[in-house]
Amino acid sequence: MHPTIFLDPQFTIGVMAGWILSVLGVGALLLASVWYSLAGEWRGGSVRPPSAFRALLGLGFVFWLGGLLWQFVGYWKTGTLSW
Repeated sequence: MHPTIFLDPQFTIGVMAGWILSVLGVGALLLASVWYSLAGEWRGGSVRPPSAFRALLGLGFVFWLGGLLWQFVGYWKTGTLSW
């Protein structure tokens, strides 16, 4: 049986939404790593990576970090996390 905290809407918005955002960020970073491993001409040379690749890396990192911070704030607001 799950604890009653999983039925709390504040927990769902505060923690699970941050978890989903983190998963989306990790997915974007994994997609960027596959793109990097398949790249040929710009991986080892002096040519810069495409702007879309750099944007995907930045977006993935921001989503991952933002989701992690969102979870910490959500845990703090629900009273699950305390110092």
